[in-house]
Amino acid sequence: MPSQREDYLLRLIRQAAEALRRLREALTGEASAGEVERQADAAIGELLGPRYQLLSSLDPLSAASLVADPRRIELWADLIRVQAAARRKSGDESAAAALEARALALERSLPPGAPSSGAPSSGAPS
Repeated sequence: MPSQREDYLLRLIRQAAEALRRLREALTGEASAGEVERQADAAIGELLGPRYQLLSSLDPLSAASLVADPRRIELWADLIRVQAAARRKSGDESAAAALEARALALERSLPPGAPSSGAPSSGAPS
């Protein structure tokens, strides 16, 4: 039987995966890049909780070690890729490249064979 903490984490993961799906759709639609980026930031805040600002300021390896849940790290990286796509859509290629590098570094911090969130890992709209 899952613990309350596991139930909470699973709920967070489901919510973040749904936000990721909606944001990817928004990128291909009429939503502004700025709005998509703000919504992705809010979803990351929900996923990471009160330590969001701290985790965002740390290097990816340190941040990932504090999060410690591979599913949350993977979704975090995917949401960062959505932010990168939004930046690219608004013409800010250098910021997009920096965000993609952070997402990749977060994914590389995952141990081999780590459980997946089940969300497709491409930030590019499908």
